[in-house]
Amino acid sequence: MAYSARSPSSVVSTRPARQGDPGLAEALSAHLGIELTPREFTLPDGTRIGVDCADGGRPSLLVQFTPLQGPVKSTQRNKVIADAFKLVWLRDHHFPDAHVLLVIGEPLARLFGRGAWLPAAFASYRITVALVDEHHRIRTLDIST
Repeated sequence: MAYSARSPSSVVSTRPARQGDPGLAEALSAHLGIELTPREFTLPDGTRIGVDCADGGRPSLLVQFTPLQGPVKSTQRNKVIADAFKLVWLRDHHFPDAHVLLVIGEPLARLFGRGAWLPAAFASYRITVALVDEHHRIRTLDIST
């Protein structure tokens, strides 16, 4: 069990979440050298929130995947933004020492081109973006401005 950053006496319970893409989670674990598994957290107020991957115990890394292959549509862009918002909220209100990582498919990299607002916003909220290809090879995307 982990404790909320807001009120140290409030318990945040965790349990394994349903498995998404186990190959992607395994590839990311190998790439980072830490064990990552799908996680679901129940917050002190009863709110449940799942993430595609996090490390054990009190998480130091919170991860969401959007491994899109093919044309980018506005729904995928919106999912990336919603995933980022979810992870930043979870980090800022319950796990302030955790890092936030979004792993996206290579076609989504175009959303993070120089001069666009999205990479500037993600960088300011300390969100790391990594790209994954169809062979589960992962590399960090430079979104610094």
